[in-house]
Amino acid sequence: MIDGILLLDKPIGITSHDLVDRVRRVFKQKRVGHTGILDPLATGLMVMLLGKGTLFSQHLTGSNKRYSAILSFGKATDTFDSEGIITREQDPGNLSKDRFKAACDNFIGDIDQLVPAYSAVKLNGKRMYKAARDGEILPEKYKKVSIYSIRIISYDWPDVSIDIQCGPGTYVRSLAHELGQKLGCGGYLKKLVRTGIGDFKLNQAIDFDKLEAEVGAGEFNSVKPLADAFPDKPTVVIRSEYCKSILEGKPFIKRYLEQTNYRGPGGCLCLLLGPEKKVLAMATLNYSWGSFSRLESRDIIGKYVRIIDEGHLRN
Repeated sequence: MIDGILLLDKPIGITSHDLVDRVRRVFKQKRVGHTGILDPLATGLMVMLLGKGTLFSQHLTGSNKRYSAILSFGKATDTFDSEGIITREQDPGNLSKDRFKAACDNFIGDIDQLVPAYSAVKLNGKRMYKAARDGEILPEKYKKVSIYSIRIISYDWPDVSIDIQCGPGTYVRSLAHELGQKLGCGGYLKKLVRTGIGDFKLNQAIDFDKLEAEVGAGEFNSVKPLADAFPDKPTVVIRSEYCKSILEGKPFIKRYLEQTNYRGPGGCLCLLLGPEKKVLAMATLNYSWGSFSRLESRDIIGKYVRIIDEGHLRN
């Protein structure tokens, strides 16, 4: 079984689940996951998790996202994107770039965002898209999301290209729809490319055809080691004689530590590494780096978040 992180450039026209199935077939293993879906019409970065990489899912799914999007105004659709049925059509007029930017500013920050009727969110125990397809009239449902920035890339009204940085769970198609409502002319998402997830970028990703050829040749160069799962987090190298103590869940004491690039405050998430930089566990450190020198060898310096055992040393 291959353990690692894989950055894929998702093509248009397939679901995220389809992509997972393709990766399973290529690597001939069932244990494959991802860190956030993309709609079939969207393309761009998918962070795939292989083998024990799936144990990072909860933490990576919560990473911030970045998108490049084209929004079109003068029409609204039931799905909030170009795939849906037009529900409204109106002359968008000639809107200035400054007025559009002012409208965007209303959506910056922590907001209550309208959830698309055609979404996988559950309402009364049923997926909303299934209820919508069955012709059920759904009440409006909102969720808390965070939008950090909306930058205009090109302005060719009624089409506008934007770069958006946001928190997890944000619907860019809802942003397009609600901007259309705000401007009084309707709007929908015309094109979407995910360009970033946390510290991972689209220009680091490989397309599926190249991946298939690479693995078919017996090469796995595109698979990142689990130690690279959190580029922005510190790592702690554990003395080899204490690796099994970590895997057995014994208290994480200072004596175990061999070296670290940690220089931060207490409460920081880090990866504990064993031989050959294999990940033993995720942990949070109790103390700031400056406090380490004052601790005794048996002082507990951290708390385990998840035992990983990438090197399969527990047996």
